[in-house]
Amino acid sequence: MKKFIGRLLILLVILAVAVLAASGVIGSRLNSRDHSGFEADLNGLEIARYAPAGDGFAAASEVLCRLYGSGGETLCSAARSYPQAQIAGVGGFAAVWSEGETGLTILRDGDPADLTFSGGVTAVDINREGVCAVLAGENGYKGSVSVFRGDGTALYRVYIGSGYPVDTDISPDSRRVGILCLTSGGSSVSIYGTDREECIAEVPLPDCACFDLEYLSDGRILLVSPEKLIFLKGDGSLLGEYAFQGQFLKDYSCEGSGFVTLLLGKYRAGSSGKLLLLDTEGKLLAEKEVSAEVNGISASEKRLAVCFSDETVVYDSALAELGRLQSTAGIQEAVMRSDGAAIIISGGGAAIFEP
Repeated sequence: MKKFIGRLLILLVILAVAVLAASGVIGSRLNSRDHSGFEADLNGLEIARYAPAGDGFAAASEVLCRLYGSGGETLCSAARSYPQAQIAGVGGFAAVWSEGETGLTILRDGDPADLTFSGGVTAVDINREGVCAVLAGENGYKGSVSVFRGDGTALYRVYIGSGYPVDTDISPDSRRVGILCLTSGGSSVSIYGTDREECIAEVPLPDCACFDLEYLSDGRILLVSPEKLIFLKGDGSLLGEYAFQGQFLKDYSCEGSGFVTLLLGKYRAGSSGKLLLLDTEGKLLAEKEVSAEVNGISASEKRLAVCFSDETVVYDSALAELGRLQSTAGIQEAVMRSDGAAIIISGGGAAIFEP
């Protein structure tokens, strides 16, 4: 969902909750069991972007980025200037950048790794191994995609000579990298093996302007357009599609194991909509009507957390409700962890909600 948020949505205005966080009400209400010692220092990150990172999370503001462990402890912190910061996290890693800027910071346990791209960064993805794919401008080409280890060591680079590149993604096993381009007739996907120079597959997508390419946890590929989702095998062959049938795509998450979460609505604005779960071939698994504004969706393994304007709800992979946290006005983000708990982030702190 990282590109969708960055390119198609304006961030919602967040209610101030500094007094609530400072009073300890949030922490005392949420922390339970062995999570009672969870405490994350968000000083300097009160207004930030957040991403899951293993059983912790990562945060990035315009001047600071930080990686947190499962107990809220700081694993990595870096003072960096990233106007309109973007962040992607998974496993024990996160990548921070600003679209069009030259810098990129990889957060990991210990010291961060900093990379520079003279042509400016367009899109970034990072996998659980800490391997990072970076789409950037390139003199004399339409662009390039570079692949790096978490320590910044270069592994692979491919130059793009045709189309307008808009996104890239690295497979979970780091063996393949996908590149999405807009063309005069729609879109195209190029799949490369990171151990070879030649292209493995070219997938034309006529009359379909896709803006996001995501490798799913099973190695399949998801393509997102304003009208539908397209599911491909790792070799580029078509698995299935899911059309929105005139509805608007309002939000989505690809981080669940075996499912993709969608929020569709009849109108671009407004709180009414429908939450849907699809399998990795595009078949409908479950759906649920929603009437409250959705501020964010986060999935991990077989659970997902939906942050509504007035409450946060954790569901299983069949959209059965597992837990509900009410009266949460001012919550900025709910980040789902792989152990089934959710990290609830406010403007002044973070706490654990375990259904």
